[in-house]
Amino acid sequence: MGFLITMLVIASLPAWSQGVKSIRITEVMTHNRTNLVDEYGQHKPWVELSNSSFTTYNVRSMFLTTDRRVLNKNLSPEARRQLMCPLPNNEPRTTLGGKKSIVIFDSSSWYKDGRNGQFWKAKDSSNTGPFHLNLILQEKKPNWIALYDGNAVDLIDSVSVPILAADESYELSQDFKTWEKAIAGAITPGYLPQHIELSKAQLLKKQDPYGIGISVLSMGIVFSCLALLFVVFWAFGAYMKHKQRIARATEKHATLLYKTGKKTIEVTQDLSHKTNILLKDGLKTKGIDKEIYMAVISLALKEYLEDVHDVESGIITIKPKQTRWNAPKFNNVK
Repeated sequence: MGFLITMLVIASLPAWSQGVKSIRITEVMTHNRTNLVDEYGQHKPWVELSNSSFTTYNVRSMFLTTDRRVLNKNLSPEARRQLMCPLPNNEPRTTLGGKKSIVIFDSSSWYKDGRNGQFWKAKDSSNTGPFHLNLILQEKKPNWIALYDGNAVDLIDSVSVPILAADESYELSQDFKTWEKAIAGAITPGYLPQHIELSKAQLLKKQDPYGIGISVLSMGIVFSCLALLFVVFWAFGAYMKHKQRIARATEKHATLLYKTGKKTIEVTQDLSHKTNILLKDGLKTKGIDKEIYMAVISLALKEYLEDVHDVESGIITIKPKQTRWNAPKFNNVK
């Protein structure tokens, strides 16, 4: 059971990683004057996060930052978190469906301060909401924005934003490859283009967002393969049984032929022997070898002399017959 759970977790890692990589920074405005208004009626700099896939993913507890110090690999995760702004955790809007976006406002404000050698200084605004983060986006300077995973270690996406004019945004192109400036009227916060050319995987996700079709197809393929294996093994078993039946029949036929041939040889040898005797000793012997006569007579005499033979009244065990068994030619007497 533990091994199965481990294998399921390992198998889910690639899909989890692909879901994280589908979250992109798609548009940034650092100098908002008349464009987008937050829930407090204020024009704040904003960053757009979008789900470029067709599967749902929750961006809660991920981090946004404009501080390049987080690129220092020697920083511990805790030290890196201090330089980042976490996305809200208990907010339903962080669950991004396929091709959906959210807008994150920069809640920091700037004021003039000539002390300590600084002319501008950022401070937190009192009017903040769940999607207001202290990003410190500077209006008349280049900015760098990065999106980190919830472990504050894995960099998911980043962009270097050039100096932007008032109400001008910096947006990702429709093919998700290049960045370009967008003037007022062409800015689309919270909107991800839907008419871009989709890959086969993205098109499949769009047509089957819950994976029902691909699940049915996968199970169909698995069961079809199992059915094919069943047919193959059944046919192989039937072939082997037929082969065994043929082998048994062939063996039985061979055994029968062997017995028949053996019997034929024995009969042939016997006939040949009798024929030889007839040719040698004549028809009177009827093909019986004289050695057989001698053996029968010797056995009878032995039983008679040793009183082994049963004494039965009226039964003659050897029928008297006139023979020439004592003739010289049978005894090789010259």
